[in-house]
Amino acid sequence: MLHYKVYQNKTKATKGYGKWYGRAVVNQTIGLDQLAEHMANHNTPYSKGAIQGVLTDMVSCIRELVLDGNAVKIPNLAIFSAGFTTEGALDRASFTAGKNIKSAHLRARSTGNFTRAELTRAANISEATRYDPTASSGSSSSGGGSTSDGGSTSDGDSISDGK
Repeated sequence: MLHYKVYQNKTKATKGYGKWYGRAVVNQTIGLDQLAEHMANHNTPYSKGAIQGVLTDMVSCIRELVLDGNAVKIPNLAIFSAGFTTEGALDRASFTAGKNIKSAHLRARSTGNFTRAELTRAANISEATRYDPTASSGSSSSGGGSTSDGGSTSDGDSISDGK
């Protein structure tokens, strides 16, 4: 079940100012240990420890391959690759990595049976009964993104949940 909470955009500089939006709410963050235990309980001959070892190695290898400039595809989940946040230069000659590339980040693009259309079709959606955008339990409390009319669905001080 996917949950959402309704909030109002309070950022005056956007076209979405004053409008109400839905924000995805994460129930909890599942760590590698919990994922391995969950997988071991799905009629597999592999123990939680064996699964956790493979997953730990997989994460390490994906990181290594992405940092080598490769995209890593896990079918029906995502394609992982690196992206950059850059600042524009006035001309090609004045562009340098040190000056114009501000940061590198991980990109994950859904693929196969985990596309936006498939996720939308398969999702059961319900309004969350509790929501605290300032909660800090070490996990994200909401999904992020943007709306078509300038509203933002990312966390920030410029929103209100209407309560």
